Amino acid sequence: MKVLKYIWRNRAAYLMIAPLMIGVLIFCYYPPIYGFWLAFTDKASVTEGSFVGFDNFKYIFTDPIFLRTFSTMLKIQIPRLISGVVVPLIYAELVFGLSSKKAQGIYRVFILLPTVAPGVVSTLLWKQIFQVDGLLNALFGLGEIDWLGDADYVIAAILIQGFPWIGGSQVLIYLAGIMNIPRDYFEAADLDGAGTFRKIFTIHIPLISGQVRYFLIFGIINGLQDYGTQVVLTQGGPYNTTNVPGYYMYKTMYEHDQYGIASAVGVVLFVIIMILTVITNKFVKFGDSADD
Repeated sequence: MKVLKYIWRNRAAYLMIAPLMIGVLIFCYYPPIYGFWLAFTDKASVTEGSFVGFDNFKYIFTDPIFLRTFSTMLKIQIPRLISGVVVPLIYAELVFGLSSKKAQGIYRVFILLPTVAPGVVSTLLWKQIFQVDGLLNALFGLGEIDWLGDADYVIAAILIQGFPWIGGSQVLIYLAGIMNIPRDYFEAADLDGAGTFRKIFTIHIPLISGQVRYFLIFGIINGLQDYGTQVVLTQGGPYNTTNVPGYYMYKTMYEHDQYGIASAVGVVLFVIIMILTVITNKFVKFGDSADD
């Protein structure tokens, strides 16, 4: 009763946030809840679907193509996760090390500028670079390597894509963290005779560990969900060499019209992402985040 009285007393505020909350419920909460339900049905686009229990999960875990997608995902996403965390940090340290503040500002603009272009544009550009008569073969004299059509080279091509992997916003977030470290730490390090690398490993990294953990968690989430590269570059080929769980889900739904099975894949990915996120958030702690 007290709750109802409190709500009525502050009804103006609740009325103002009601449209936002309704939108969140409809567009953010309803789709995953409905998708979870679909995972236990045999729904296709032309049928209503009936409850089939765990049949969809049994199917995907006995499908060798689906099981193989996880090993492919690890081959692609572990190097991407490492480069996505480490390389932007190196670039941030290089920019921070510049003595000129004006030069730092110019480099920040240049680092962020490529993010203005849509990601699909960049991927299409790389698709042209990887062609047999593309820039990569011509620039390094590699002959006629079919980077996207040869199973021996396609994983390497996906990993090369996006070079030099600075990511734009990642560099700026790292740089902001480093620039906000109190000057007292650096003055004490200078008095102690610490060199550049010692400062990086004993001051910078421990004090921006929150940013490192953030990029680890979101790198894992994005890595498990990602399939845009496959849609644009490889279509999961050649011979399912680049097929990952996200693309398997996409193809199952839009090409094979099996909404229930695709939703089951989504539920499996959700559970894996949730477990890995909890583990990362709980155990990957160092520096200023060790006492969280």
